[in-house]
Amino acid sequence: MRHAIVYAFVSVIGAAGCGSPMINHGSGGNGPTTTPSGGGGGAAGGSGSGGGAGGGPCTPADQNSDGDGDGYTPAQGDCDDCNPTVNPGALEIAGNNQDDDCNGMTDEAPPTCDSSNGGMSDATSMAQSMELCDPRFFKGAMTNGPSDMRARIVTSKFGTAVTPKAGANMTLVSTGLAVDKSSTSFVEPQDGTDLKNSGTNPLPNLMGASNCGQGGSVSKVQDYTEVVVQLKAPTNAQSFSFQFQFFSAEYPEFVCTNYNDEFLVIVQSSKTYTQATNISFDAKKNPITVNSGFFIVCQNGTSAQTMNCTQPVTAIAGTGFDDDDGGGEPIGGSTGWLTTTAPIAPGEDVTLRFVIFDEGDGIYDSSALIDNFQWGATSVTGPTTGPIG
Repeated sequence: MRHAIVYAFVSVIGAAGCGSPMINHGSGGNGPTTTPSGGGGGAAGGSGSGGGAGGGPCTPADQNSDGDGDGYTPAQGDCDDCNPTVNPGALEIAGNNQDDDCNGMTDEAPPTCDSSNGGMSDATSMAQSMELCDPRFFKGAMTNGPSDMRARIVTSKFGTAVTPKAGANMTLVSTGLAVDKSSTSFVEPQDGTDLKNSGTNPLPNLMGASNCGQGGSVSKVQDYTEVVVQLKAPTNAQSFSFQFQFFSAEYPEFVCTNYNDEFLVIVQSSKTYTQATNISFDAKKNPITVNSGFFIVCQNGTSAQTMNCTQPVTAIAGTGFDDDDGGGEPIGGSTGWLTTTAPIAPGEDVTLRFVIFDEGDGIYDSSALIDNFQWGATSVTGPTTGPIG
């Protein structure tokens, strides 16, 4: 029963000093959103152009002077000391025909690092599977809380239909066993696996859904798994994004109840997010659960909150969440791929926590896939989540 991601000095301009830099940070965008994803989005926005006489990159006479205030001098590799968006700590922006990161190459693809970590469950491998590969910006990873190793894994697929949005692999976290039906250790997500570990809800006052029969705040939760990544934003970054998909066997029976598996993405940073903030939520600010408006890969139920299915469960075939529950209906469903985008300040230190847990009991499993972390050079107004389109 249910109780419940060789410097090229192109032209040295004669006189010492810089002209007025003209900086284009790209057009503004929406705030952080969570949406179904249809593919990875590259780092958007244009970088500024140099301001030396004649319009090319400039180098002041004093090689040890930081003329544009970006934290790098020409002696430290700044190949355009009139443009604060061009330096060795910058993100290379595809398509702008500029050597943004001063490594002697133009518009090169970001590094990859997840081709050989399939099946791993350590935090660094999971970060790599999200495309966190550049050592300038990736500072470390760890698991936190009573995370069970069986509840997390790097995988190249989930079921037969769900594959990575970028790279060779993606991260899977769960409130049960992080496997699909191809695994010999597979257990149907309904009734699921009770990992028998309890943790502290990092944001206990977040309601699973507003006006949805939810009880008060829940501080103690079950089947807790958390992956933490520590980052430093590029000097020209204005935002970041990642993609995820949430699955749950609690749909539809336990929609709008206190049995509520939850997926949180919590950010804290030195400038933009001085307090721990959940950045993945639906249009009504509900965190990601079966109660959110994104639960669309499913079979419609009978209540108003379970009538939003637009994709059949064949889209998640082989995950187990598509299996028959014994009564002719699927065991569960999913949100489909979503993208969260959030603002960030250039150069700031960032900690991201990917958290999944069960409220009310330790059975009826839920899982989340995480992939395709990207920095962006386009400003956004706030965290948003929505479907990939």
